[in-house]
Amino acid sequence: MDQDMYNRRRERTDKISGLMGSYMLRGYKMLGTCCDTCGTVLLKYREEPDYCVACKEVDVDNMPKPTEKGPPAMRQTPPLPSQETSRIGVSNQSSKPPNNSKDVLSGHHTHALPSSSSEAINTAIGSINDKIIWASEALKKSVSTEESLRLCELLKTCAETLRCLQEASD
Repeated sequence: MDQDMYNRRRERTDKISGLMGSYMLRGYKMLGTCCDTCGTVLLKYREEPDYCVACKEVDVDNMPKPTEKGPPAMRQTPPLPSQETSRIGVSNQSSKPPNNSKDVLSGHHTHALPSSSSEAINTAIGSINDKIIWASEALKKSVSTEESLRLCELLKTCAETLRCLQEASD
């Protein structure tokens, strides 16, 4: 595989993993189903439609620039569910998960995840591990207190997300 293609794929995967982790920390659930378009594990927030981070945020060419600083998933205050829908671009069209979809993080599933979900979780775990290594190296070199705090927060978020993903893959 071409090195540039590998790097682009890795950057995309890292971005997806980071956003998924951020959403999970804000109350989203990781479902046992994958997006029909891109194969990314779907997320769900309360009664909102299923949400694909890759299709809605990462793979969007003309994403509008938010007025607040930073990506939607990294903002400090979680929005109300009605605001969440309009802010992150979820369509109002309701989509029901298939009957066999489970909340992967609940630990109540009785059968193995479909292989595409397992592969997506394993890919996310690998990406988060890479991000932890990168953030650890950056923290060693950091001279700014603000940057160090951001890196520590990133490491904490990655560790929590990694723990959740590992529990989901068991």
